[in-house]
Amino acid sequence: MQHNIFKKLFGPEAKNYTKYRTPYPKELFDLLAKLVPEGSTSILDVASGTGKSTEPLISLGLKVSGVDHDSQMIKEAQEQAQLKSLYIDYAISDIEYLSFPDNSFDVVTVGTAFHFFMNETAMTEVKRVLKPRGLLFVYWTLTTKEAPQEDSIPASIFQKYNWVKVPTELRDPENVSGFFKKSGLQKVSTERIPIAYDITVEERVGLQTTSGFYETLSEGDKKSFLGEVREVLTKNLGNRSYFTLEEEIQVCFGFKD
Repeated sequence: MQHNIFKKLFGPEAKNYTKYRTPYPKELFDLLAKLVPEGSTSILDVASGTGKSTEPLISLGLKVSGVDHDSQMIKEAQEQAQLKSLYIDYAISDIEYLSFPDNSFDVVTVGTAFHFFMNETAMTEVKRVLKPRGLLFVYWTLTTKEAPQEDSIPASIFQKYNWVKVPTELRDPENVSGFFKKSGLQKVSTERIPIAYDITVEERVGLQTTSGFYETLSEGDKKSFLGEVREVLTKNLGNRSYFTLEEEIQVCFGFKD
């Protein structure tokens, strides 16, 4: 899959991840808390990045571990955890080759990354490290209500730079839940959590740097791309202080038999 080449390119933008990626809402982790099997003691966040998806897991009262294949992302996550006095066991590991014994975790979570490894090898590894009746909980953010035309970044800008997006089917709840069932998970279900948030021009521009595709651009193209995005958004914003975007957290979960 063409989009898969980007999963190795996020590290150089680790600081921008911390700065510009929007935190996940409390409602998401409230849902997770309701699903955690009784008597659970440990949770693993796969593709943890800089810790945006990992740090809120502390509230569950479990031992929290996070893994990412990128050393720069893990370094940033460790620094953030230290700054916030959070005890999280971070390690460098790829989901297809998790460095944990069998039956290590009660819960495995994946935030906005499952599309990179929705394959049998990864699922086999996840099921291997999950305890019997353990929970796999994956989620991602999608824009479900298109921004008004005057507030959007024109598709022509992305097309100019041959921007590659994640295939729609890899972020489709029905498709993901079907994959879960095919992989042998039980009690598979999906949820949707609507969210809305305010975001400034600079935050929207900065957010573009956290895409893996951004790192495939030349330094010149990076500068011109961000300049074009900033120009059109500034014009669109007018006299307002920020844009208000409406999105949705889409969730798929299932249990190991």
